[in-house]
Amino acid sequence: MKKIWPWLLLLLLLIIFCVWSKKDSIHVTSTTTTQVAAIPTIASVKDYISYTITQKENTYTLEGSLSNDEQQTSLADTYAANSSHLTISDTSINATLLGKEAIMLTNKILPHFIKNYKNGKITYNNNTLHVYGDVTDYEVQRQMQNLLNTSTLASQNNTNVIIEKPIHFSITKSHEKVDFAGTFNSQSQSEALQAKLPTTASAHISQAPYLVDKGAIVLTESILPSFIANYKNGKIEYNNEVLTISGMVETEKDLEDMKKLLSQSTLTISNNTTIDHEALAKVAAATEAARQAEEKAKQEKLMADAETNRRAEEKAKLAEEKAKLLETQAAADAAKEKIKKLLQIENIEFKVAKGSLTAKGIATVDKLANILLQHPHIKTEIAGHTDSDGSAIFNQKLSQARVDTVKARLIEKGIDATRLIARGYGESKPLAPNTNDENKQKNRRVEINIQGE
Repeated sequence: MKKIWPWLLLLLLLIIFCVWSKKDSIHVTSTTTTQVAAIPTIASVKDYISYTITQKENTYTLEGSLSNDEQQTSLADTYAANSSHLTISDTSINATLLGKEAIMLTNKILPHFIKNYKNGKITYNNNTLHVYGDVTDYEVQRQMQNLLNTSTLASQNNTNVIIEKPIHFSITKSHEKVDFAGTFNSQSQSEALQAKLPTTASAHISQAPYLVDKGAIVLTESILPSFIANYKNGKIEYNNEVLTISGMVETEKDLEDMKKLLSQSTLTISNNTTIDHEALAKVAAATEAARQAEEKAKQEKLMADAETNRRAEEKAKLAEEKAKLLETQAAADAAKEKIKKLLQIENIEFKVAKGSLTAKGIATVDKLANILLQHPHIKTEIAGHTDSDGSAIFNQKLSQARVDTVKARLIEKGIDATRLIARGYGESKPLAPNTNDENKQKNRRVEINIQGE
């Protein structure tokens, strides 16, 4: 019993100590409650960028809130790289906003979006990237989804697949009456064909969305002039992506012309054009009659030409004999006399210190040309002279330039160049001493020297 008491006393002391410690801990916590509440905590709410890219026909507009200018610049660069343009409309910059991954994913899908989407829109809001727009193929929709799946960013593909149908139209010609009917996607498509039709053509046109032209309009534009000009009764019809041409033409050439025009397209074509054999027979008869008339005229012309040639030969022989008689020394002397008198009356004038002729000088050279034309067998030397003013080298060049000008003018007026020799003598052969203005005027001259026949 004595051995137990010490242990009981120890246990009692331990209990008292534990109770005291617990009370002290509770007291510390209750007195520092306001201090714990005042300790700052890390915010759990984060703000993200938000933006919208809107497509309207071929224009794109960006608006929204971004974290820096580089983000909107990167989007604009992607458009530029894809031959398009992004207009920055209404954006703000806040460096605290997050969303770098959204910009990266948008840049990744933009080439596909630009190439294939109509009436499209890309938005990033509430940490989710949304894609809207119309496409014409389910494969395009699937490819967009694959691009979105390359990122862990939340996204929603709202692409709308619209199956397009081809346009359809018909142009009917009955003699001079032309009727045009059809359904097109736009007014410009029907107007392109109407521009090739007669102004009297009747038109019954309507429009419907999501209709496509796969080359039918361009091909029809190219064949319409031939169709209107050569088909008496015919029809051009485009339906279910097949262009059908039917009707009758009058010649093989008309038929081949249409075949050639149609061969330039890869479009599915049904050409049911035939030849009007009755008209073809008439054309053949007319062609034969024209051939016979041409042959007869040809024979008559040959006979007439033979007679004309005979007479011409006789006349040419007489003219040759007469020309030989005229080519005498007397004729040559007469030509020399004419040139001498011309230059005695009219000097060949040049602009001061230049190689170009004055108006009077041109007139004189033209008169000289007329004389030389009248005597085609005469050869001449065109000799240029100057006074002693200036250096001898300059005067030599000036005199040569002037005779070259005269020679060129004579050739221009029809004188054979082989008949002309142009020599500049400068101041080396004066007619009088260069002691006064009168003598210098005499020395500044161009002489025409007859060299013989």
